[in-house]
Amino acid sequence: MILKYLQDNNRFSFYFLNESRSKVPVSEWEKLQTEFLSQLAILTELHDNGLADYTDNSCEIESIDILRFNDIDKQILDLPNSYPYEIFVESDGTLTHDSFKFKYGFYDFAPNGTRLRTTRNGALIKVEENEYLLSENQFLLCQAIDEFNSLSESEKGNVTNLKKLSELKSLSKESGSTLEHFLNNQELFIPEKIKLDIDFNNGVLEILPSVEIENAIGFTNTFDKLPMIRDVYPVSGNNGETTRVVISENQKNELQKVKAKRKVSDRNDIQEIIEHPELFFNDEEVDFTVFYSDRVKEIGIYSPKFYPFASPYKSQWIPGIVIKDKVHGEKRIYFKSQENLSDFIEQKENAVKEKKQTVQWEDAEIPIEEAEKFIKTAKKQFENPNKPIKQEKKTDHEVLIIKENAELTEFSNGNELPDNLQHNFYSISNLENGIALKEHQKEGISWLQSLFKENFAGGLLADDMGLGKTLQLLYFLEWHCQHCDDNKPYLIVAPVSLLENWENEYHKFFSPQNLPLCKLYGSVSLTKENNPAKNQQDAKRLQFKQIILTNYETVRSYQISLGLVDFAVVALDEAQKIKTPGTQITNACKALKADFRIAMTGTPVENTLVDIWCLMDFAVPGLLGNAKDFAKEYQKPLSDENTDIIALTEQLRNNIGVFIKRRLKIDVAKDLPTKHDNEKSRIKKIMPPIQLDRYKQEIEMANNSKLDGVEKSNQRLKSLWAVRDISDHPFLLESQILNFTSDELIASSSKLQTTIGILADIESKSEKVIVFADRRETQKMLQKIVYDTFGLFTSIINGDTPATKQIEGKSKLSRQQTIDRFQAEDGFNVIIMSPIAAGVGLNVTKANHIIHYTRHWNPAKEEQATDRAYRIGQQKDVFVYYPMAIFPEDMKDEDGNRVKSFDEILDTLLNIKKTLASNTLFPTEQAELTPDELFGNIFGAKTESTPKIQTITDIDRLNPNLFEACIAAYYIKQGFEVYLTPYSNDKGVDVVAFRNGENYLIQAKQTKSLVGNEAIQEVCAAKKYYEDKFKESFRLLTITNNNYSSSAIILAKHNNIEILNRNHLENLIATNDITIKDINRAESRRMQRI
Repeated sequence: MILKYLQDNNRFSFYFLNESRSKVPVSEWEKLQTEFLSQLAILTELHDNGLADYTDNSCEIESIDILRFNDIDKQILDLPNSYPYEIFVESDGTLTHDSFKFKYGFYDFAPNGTRLRTTRNGALIKVEENEYLLSENQFLLCQAIDEFNSLSESEKGNVTNLKKLSELKSLSKESGSTLEHFLNNQELFIPEKIKLDIDFNNGVLEILPSVEIENAIGFTNTFDKLPMIRDVYPVSGNNGETTRVVISENQKNELQKVKAKRKVSDRNDIQEIIEHPELFFNDEEVDFTVFYSDRVKEIGIYSPKFYPFASPYKSQWIPGIVIKDKVHGEKRIYFKSQENLSDFIEQKENAVKEKKQTVQWEDAEIPIEEAEKFIKTAKKQFENPNKPIKQEKKTDHEVLIIKENAELTEFSNGNELPDNLQHNFYSISNLENGIALKEHQKEGISWLQSLFKENFAGGLLADDMGLGKTLQLLYFLEWHCQHCDDNKPYLIVAPVSLLENWENEYHKFFSPQNLPLCKLYGSVSLTKENNPAKNQQDAKRLQFKQIILTNYETVRSYQISLGLVDFAVVALDEAQKIKTPGTQITNACKALKADFRIAMTGTPVENTLVDIWCLMDFAVPGLLGNAKDFAKEYQKPLSDENTDIIALTEQLRNNIGVFIKRRLKIDVAKDLPTKHDNEKSRIKKIMPPIQLDRYKQEIEMANNSKLDGVEKSNQRLKSLWAVRDISDHPFLLESQILNFTSDELIASSSKLQTTIGILADIESKSEKVIVFADRRETQKMLQKIVYDTFGLFTSIINGDTPATKQIEGKSKLSRQQTIDRFQAEDGFNVIIMSPIAAGVGLNVTKANHIIHYTRHWNPAKEEQATDRAYRIGQQKDVFVYYPMAIFPEDMKDEDGNRVKSFDEILDTLLNIKKTLASNTLFPTEQAELTPDELFGNIFGAKTESTPKIQTITDIDRLNPNLFEACIAAYYIKQGFEVYLTPYSNDKGVDVVAFRNGENYLIQAKQTKSLVGNEAIQEVCAAKKYYEDKFKESFRLLTITNNNYSSSAIILAKHNNIEILNRNHLENLIATNDITIKDINRAESRRMQRI
């Protein structure tokens, strides 16, 4: 039996061949689980996540999804290695002519390297006899060029060609490809529309054409200077560069009209242009403002919060970042030296490795994406310090610019806080038989009805999770539509994973339903662009009495059309999505026009008290004033340890008054079964020796006295994440988990041993369990263990699971559908979930056991995950488990007490935070654990480890990148100065080693099969590049944990390349002792770029 694949029409088809070379039907694949568990786990997860389709005999996956696999998954499916060389793009002909083409070739390095003999089939490329897999962006680059070159000459021309070049420039940066000098130096801007501004002075109306470039006024001036309308307008920038603005034929026609009406003095003409610009200009090509809600000021470009800038310093220019925070004002960070920048880069790289979204620098949280953009800009500035470098052009789409209430209270509904609100419940007759409202639900509905009847703007429904907010809202909408005659729609905005649930609940609760349902997500037939005629048409199509279900991303993307719809009610589910002031999603939701607004969330504050300001600013704008003053009054005092948090939050609660309805489960859901979450839920087990020793090693690395400053803090942060993973399983950090047997995995982790015991107990009761784990590797490990121990092939719900139903006829399962399948099966069953993916609105009430294998650092989010099962509809007592890895009794502190492990310290701190959160009604930012709170507790312990010397078996199981680091460590041991090459574009070399003129370029091949010719060819092709780069001569060497094919041995001999096989590696191991510390130290020296 063997797993094979074919690629055709940019889809990969995976299938099994039996001994007679016949395809095995998919219906029989379940029988292959014992032999092909890892392969089937990947294909099944893709299918459950909506990224694969089954045919009778195969599993079909789009090429683009294959290219997003990690290296280990590619190895498991026996896919080719990643293409290690470069793509070089050149021009073929004159760029402005209709016969022009782009040509691309595959080179060992560009632009002066050797062109390789290749054959490409979609995402696969054959170099000589060796097959490789392109990266995602390399594939997209090739596809874009192929599509352009296939156009007829009549479809090409100056404008089309330049537009395509602009797209290729962007793709080449992302794919690490090289454009020829001529193409790379073209500064282009392709406006989607010409923007028309209007200026009125002394009775004269001026129509000003502009485009969204840095020197927008420069375009207007160039337009005025040139008497004839041009295809291309050269606009000089502020720093002396020239940008070519490319104008389409239709845009040229509009600019001709502008020339004719550049200045208008006739009063009637002025009135007509202002009131009906569409009669004068084509709104598909030009942009002018239309009417939106009172909160919308204009249509414009969204202003990002982070801007690179250059500043004069000691007669030179240095780079910096401006951070414009809508609440706290403006902050500038300067980088006065390249060393300063290097520290920032290192900090950024550490944040990436730790899978963080931001990098912390000078008390600022900078998003990784913004940090990477800035680093590119800063490097250019240091290369040329004598003049300020030009900044990259903004590429933001136009959005609705609103009165944000950020620093001033610009917009208010005028609702003053009443002393009280009389609740009157109005019933409807079409609630489904057998469904009875609970008392707290009646109260919630009457609260909504009363707010509406009293003409208030809206409210925040902040009931605890699982109390039926969905039913309360739908009941209110049914009542509203039966008692209001206006022909206005109702909009429900929710995370996409919950939209199916809203649809199902509406059909379940009401008969008949008085409102049709419109599903506005997935494939949406609205206009994104600012196109007044089309935007108005979109709005008109939606403007009738119906429930529109949509998600936050759709509101953001199509806000210009949706902002024109006059809604009766807008309701935001899981409204914490708009907790941050000034984001595009927040502003798009606040820009919606509605008679009544409802924000719904069980966690009205997740991180800071500004969260609840933002929710209330949506529901009742102006009630809590502006964000800046609010933060000063409520958020800033929280940093003072003397602040009475309970009094402060009670004051806030009083200022919100009747506009919030919040009930906790403990107070109102008296009929819910018991939740057992107590001291007995903490199940502690002593770490086995291998886990304990790896933990101790990490503590020692964190306390390394040789490090100081940024290096020390970075190492401690890295080690903090490491001990978290080690507590889950010591092999998660460096090894390929699936290379171990289940028995080996269980024997090496006390937490895993405890979990197996809990699962066995649940199996004996024939009940169901949710296991929460955050890392993909942990999820796959648990899936393997459950299969081997209990014979269950479990589903995994993670961030990749599709969040909506797929096209009819395809067997793709969304999150809720995967859960429904889990719940429908009788008896014992296990489902594995990511806390984040499962953190919103999924109902799993057939499971009454929750195992938190990985803990969430925010107790509110952990509680939210637990409440997937503990909610209305749960019939059994719910049991929560926290398996914990602890130290043995002989590990004592200075007072003679047993030293606390990471799991114990984390649990203690989370309990304190949870108590604080419940006492103050809202979880504040003080309820989220920070790394600083753990450092002293975790790293204060004095430990002495016995580092394990790596064996050949250990090395076989290392992650692919660490196998390279392992080879580097062996050469460091022998006195070489060693560099590890970057993860991508390494040109076929993994390790560069220097020692007194004895220099090596080394390719390290960790493989289960024989090393073929490609390894020899790659390192051979790289020689010239590295010798030019380092100005040194190199000997070539390959090393593997396996052996070489006979043709590879002949090829290596012919090219004077030394090849070291498994026997050589074992000799290297025997004569040079290295530990995982040595390997991690080598990995830390990996170059970011060559």
